[in-house]
Amino acid sequence: MKTRYRNLMAALVIMSLLIGVSGCGKKAQEEAQDVFNVETAEVKLMDITKYSSYAGQIKGSHEEAVMPKQSSRVAAVYVTEGQAVRQGQVIISLERDKLDAAVQQAEAALASAQAAQAANEVQRQTALSNYNRLEALHKAGAVSDQALETAKAQYDALNTGAAEAGVAQAQAALNLTRQNLADCDITSPMDGIVGRVDVAVGDMTGLGSPVAVINNTAALEVEVQISESDVSSVQAGTTVNVLVKAVGEKPLAGTIKSVASVADPLTRTYPVKVALPNNPAAQVKSGMFAEVLLGTQRREGVISIPMVAVLPQSGENIVYVVSGKDRAKAVIVQTGLNDGTYTEITKGLKVGQKVVTKGNTLIDETSLLNLADGGTEE
Repeated sequence: MKTRYRNLMAALVIMSLLIGVSGCGKKAQEEAQDVFNVETAEVKLMDITKYSSYAGQIKGSHEEAVMPKQSSRVAAVYVTEGQAVRQGQVIISLERDKLDAAVQQAEAALASAQAAQAANEVQRQTALSNYNRLEALHKAGAVSDQALETAKAQYDALNTGAAEAGVAQAQAALNLTRQNLADCDITSPMDGIVGRVDVAVGDMTGLGSPVAVINNTAALEVEVQISESDVSSVQAGTTVNVLVKAVGEKPLAGTIKSVASVADPLTRTYPVKVALPNNPAAQVKSGMFAEVLLGTQRREGVISIPMVAVLPQSGENIVYVVSGKDRAKAVIVQTGLNDGTYTEITKGLKVGQKVVTKGNTLIDETSLLNLADGGTEE
């Protein structure tokens, strides 16, 4: 009897110990579970605008390539990139020795033609006087008809204007050579900044190749080619964002300057010019690439959340909705328009709920969460 009692007591003790060990293990397991630090955002009503991105190159609103008017060797370059110039200022000179000689030759030709004209005038006056004298004698019957006709022919031959034409031709040739000589001094077509110099001393210029580019950088513009699906939503005077990554990640404010009403026959796109006031602090320069963001669709007062809260899963989109102080539940949602940061939610959420935006790729519905804002009940 005593033996059976002792065996029963021993069994009870062992069972108590096993239950205690099991409870401590479960508690230790719960205490050992990882806690995930997450950030949340509230579901709100917002206006969502969808942006289409188009790339273009920045240039001065008034920019000109300086083209040489003759092919010759560069004798001097007087400017450098970034230098301010005035309209008419000489920026490049070409070799002029041959043209100097050509001008002298043309001047001599003009002098010869003028001398010939003067001699012709003397002869013409003499021929006129002789004709008038013979005409008077012919009336008196003292000179034959043939003599009078010969005098008339001599006068007419000197009165054709050939000498005057010779002078005009020589003058035109001189003017041309002088203009060619003047074209050796290549000048700036406007007030502005030297954007680029394309030649150096000793280079040969070509009639189809610019020697420099002058631009007015007080105002810049970007031309982009807009697809026919977006052009109907683009209007002149609208403010748009222009991203110039070369100077920073913050977009600049531009204004649509013009929208073409006829598509380019080759690309079937519509040229759109965006005015971009120059900001010296931003260091925007002509030639930089820009990305123009055009608002092409808009939804007002729609349920919206940050795009980072939406996760693709098994062909659907899910969002983790805070369902307690340390838990979140996966909810299937349908999305609509997005602006690159926020997205419209057309089904699955309601205003006021909180969704996990950071750390949501690491959790599931069993995860313990440490909510930065304390969370809220679903």
